[in-house]
Amino acid sequence: MTPPDPTQGTPIRVLVADDHPAMLSGLVALLESAPDITVVAQAADGEAAVAAARRHLPDVVLTDVRMPGATGIEITPRLRETGANVLVISGFDLDASVLGALSAGADGYLVKSEDPQRILAAVRDVHRGDAVLSAAATRAVVAALRGGPGDRGPERPDPGPVGPAPRFTAREEDVLALVARGRTNQQIASELFVEVSTVKSHLSHALVKLGLDSRVQAALWWQQHRG
Repeated sequence: MTPPDPTQGTPIRVLVADDHPAMLSGLVALLESAPDITVVAQAADGEAAVAAARRHLPDVVLTDVRMPGATGIEITPRLRETGANVLVISGFDLDASVLGALSAGADGYLVKSEDPQRILAAVRDVHRGDAVLSAAATRAVVAALRGGPGDRGPERPDPGPVGPAPRFTAREEDVLALVARGRTNQQIASELFVEVSTVKSHLSHALVKLGLDSRVQAALWWQQHRG
């Protein structure tokens, strides 16, 4: 089967937020080089990013973790309220930042040293509803879930509400288990012999029941409560 051509269809609309001018222009140039991605707005601080997201309603926000006024972690919930998926990117491999971003509802976390093609792929992945973590971010999450040592700060991630577990359907259980194993929506659909839209529907219902905002949070909840 011929893979889908990413250049076809409506471009992914991206807002880029970074307080370093050189990094901001570099990320914008990289994203604009892809035929299936268009940058609709730029911002140099957290509040400007939120205002731009509300005005332009991007599909994806690529935001630095540290910015003046309000950090990428602090603005993530407000960015998600606009309907955008949020991809946090940082120059720091700080575990506390990773966990803070994921707990806030970010759909992914990358470091700025990633290969440019990896950054482009990550934007496409979070736009499709999949989760993206750099290798460093994955190690931080695993260490937190295991309660192991590390420079991750005093807090463990809080991926879900305290209290009785929600009552899931069998299919929602299947989808959550596969999400927790790092499967993409396409991979889950193939394993369960259903359409991708069906996977998204089950995951959406499960997120509502959990009171969570992202698949990463759902994966963390599953690992902590069912893993």
